[in-house]
Amino acid sequence: MQKKTIGLIGGIGWASSAEYYRLINELTAARLGLAHSARIVLLSLDQYDFTSRAAESDPLAICNFLVTQVHKLKDAGADFFLFCANGAHRFVPAIYPRLPMPFVSIVDATVDKVKASGIEKVGLLGVRQTMAGSFYHDRLRAAGIATLTPDTATQDSIHDIIYNELIHNRLTQRSRALFVEYIQALADKGAQGIILGCTEIPLLIRQEDVALPIFNTTAIHCQAAVDFAFA
Repeated sequence: MQKKTIGLIGGIGWASSAEYYRLINELTAARLGLAHSARIVLLSLDQYDFTSRAAESDPLAICNFLVTQVHKLKDAGADFFLFCANGAHRFVPAIYPRLPMPFVSIVDATVDKVKASGIEKVGLLGVRQTMAGSFYHDRLRAAGIATLTPDTATQDSIHDIIYNELIHNRLTQRSRALFVEYIQALADKGAQGIILGCTEIPLLIRQEDVALPIFNTTAIHCQAAVDFAFA
């Protein structure tokens, strides 16, 4: 029995939010049978409302905005929530004390999965703020895992593909080939696995596309949400 209603803050962007909805319902049906679906409250943001505030010099702009959205989700009936985006998690330390309900972190769930795999050095792909930031690196380091990221030019390329193509559900063979190349470059540097640290990247890259084990953060996060909802 699902004990808690799942809250999703999506729209950052919509293509991966749709994947969250699909995966959570499939995982729920696998537990309860095909006659069942998940109890979900989805708050889908206008992505511009998020990105414009995140770009402001005053961090209170984005922090206040996100806390307001979490309150809306709680008022709509959610018992806990997820951000359906890796990048939004960089703001969690600042807003965590203000959250009105439990939160399931994509970073924590992914780091736990990497640690359980036994991998000691992992490559990280995502938007620029994820690859160049510290919120994944710090958690991985605390778990005894080294993090490798691409060079600056490659980070720029990955960021542009995500924002110009993947968040609009545009999936091209050219971009898939580039990501495979970028993953191989990290493997050549010693990466033993790859974190797909943007929830749109698994729309483009599947395990069969690359030799290294990949960590699909969307799927990992959905499993963590369902586990929490049934606990």
